[in-house]
Amino acid sequence: MRILFKSRNILFMIIFASILVISACSGSSSDDKDASNTGSSEDKSNKELVYLATQDIATIDPAKHTDETSMHMVLNMYDPFIRPNVEEGTMEPSPHIAESWNIDESGKVYEFKIREDVTFHSGNQLTADDVLYSIERMLAIGQGYSWLWDNVLTMDNIEKVDDYNIKITLDEPYAPLLSTFTQLLIVDSKLVKENQKDGEFGENGDYGQEFLTENTAGSGPYMIKDWQRGSDIKLTAFEDYWRGWEDNQIKDIKYMVGVNEEATHKTMLQSGEADFVDQWMSVESQLELGKQDGIKLEEDPSSQLYHIIMNTQKPPLDDKNFRKAISYAFNYELHNNEILGGADQAQGPVPLLVPGHSDEAIVYNYDLEKAKQYLDQSKYAPDEYKIEYYYVADIEEERKTGLLLQSNLKELGIELELVGVPWTQITEITADVSTTPHMIATYDTLKYPHVDSHTYGLYHPSSHGSYRSASWYDNDEVTELLEKARAATDEEEQMNYYKEVQNIVTDDAVSLFIANPTHRIVYNEDIDGYTYVGLLGYDTVFYDFKWK
Repeated sequence: MRILFKSRNILFMIIFASILVISACSGSSSDDKDASNTGSSEDKSNKELVYLATQDIATIDPAKHTDETSMHMVLNMYDPFIRPNVEEGTMEPSPHIAESWNIDESGKVYEFKIREDVTFHSGNQLTADDVLYSIERMLAIGQGYSWLWDNVLTMDNIEKVDDYNIKITLDEPYAPLLSTFTQLLIVDSKLVKENQKDGEFGENGDYGQEFLTENTAGSGPYMIKDWQRGSDIKLTAFEDYWRGWEDNQIKDIKYMVGVNEEATHKTMLQSGEADFVDQWMSVESQLELGKQDGIKLEEDPSSQLYHIIMNTQKPPLDDKNFRKAISYAFNYELHNNEILGGADQAQGPVPLLVPGHSDEAIVYNYDLEKAKQYLDQSKYAPDEYKIEYYYVADIEEERKTGLLLQSNLKELGIELELVGVPWTQITEITADVSTTPHMIATYDTLKYPHVDSHTYGLYHPSSHGSYRSASWYDNDEVTELLEKARAATDEEEQMNYYKEVQNIVTDDAVSLFIANPTHRIVYNEDIDGYTYVGLLGYDTVFYDFKWK
């Protein structure tokens, strides 16, 4: 993948230099670091881990979660039906609540054996009834990741064989089924039914939605101890957790969302007031902190996509040539080296590390002449519309991306307006095409361990209404290919369909496919057990962590 590198113009250098100066002036020096965070021999078996999150918690309901903080909550309080192989650092679907399974030769019949030693926080035993109810609840509510099973699963497909065995018989093969079950969190059906209110679902009332707004009904390693909305949520160990507990495992967590200033995050980590900061800290701050005693910087190749989604239904971005002009106007190499601290340029929507990535997807590079050619072919004049670029106000890289894009597009006579908003506003406005802005910067990590996550999950019409599918892309050929991919039983045939989708989507310039960034996170070096597997939320299941 060859990337052309053009000369920096004087106007951009002035803007970019200003960004670096501002960034360099923020934060604290290593001299401020408290000696208490340098690692000591003190007994930490009862020490509370303090985690700092940039985003607020949108929901703790396992039928509604979609983003990182919500994933952190549900994965720590509920058990997924199937889990990635975190112990070996892979995304491979592995046994969890589903102890074992068998798939017949047709690819349509799945038989699952359920563990018999799992107890919910309530004391109720987890059985097949709870698994069936959890699927039924997700399908009925129709939020969160329920779209994974649209036109695939109905309750007529699922049979309870006995208390610890279920059988699923699909109408057609569905290649990603096992992978999607990493997003099926099992709820305590008895407890939820006892607390359901009147609602639209007949005898199931509201399916316990009101109850699960503030409470949990899980079997996971942690329970809620206290929750101050907008500030922090405290979790404590469920002592009867079926996987057991070992010495020095972290049993108490304070997950803070009320402090969003990066300088404060840095100070808290340096002083020992905090132990972990989420991945959204700026690259400069992460690299600076990683050089300091007592703090570890973890860097891993990622299966994440950083892109600027373009609303293909909103003028002038409903014009393919206008989108292509923008795609060729952006200086990817400068951005990825200087703003992201070194990152691979994305080649389409599927990250380079994910099996099924297409090496033939179009790669755009910084080429103003090509950009002008496509702009000349567009039905819109460059100054006909002001383009809105929305980004998360607390993520500095997204702001810098906008400044660079603003400078680049000015060369074409296109005006770009930068709008920084809270993450919750991004998720709200992208629920409807009429409120989705022209552009949204977003980091998109795999939601389940399959190429389907970054193809069907972004571009099939059934996924519309999420920040992930804010392009509102509607292409009948792509829709048909995605459905064929899901139904294919031959892996090579299946992957060819997914690759063809990537080739079409990049040709249509649905996003500015910017980078597959290096995943970086900083934390107290006294913590052991952190493993990045590339699947959203699964690197922050606190049960896997220990104090050294």
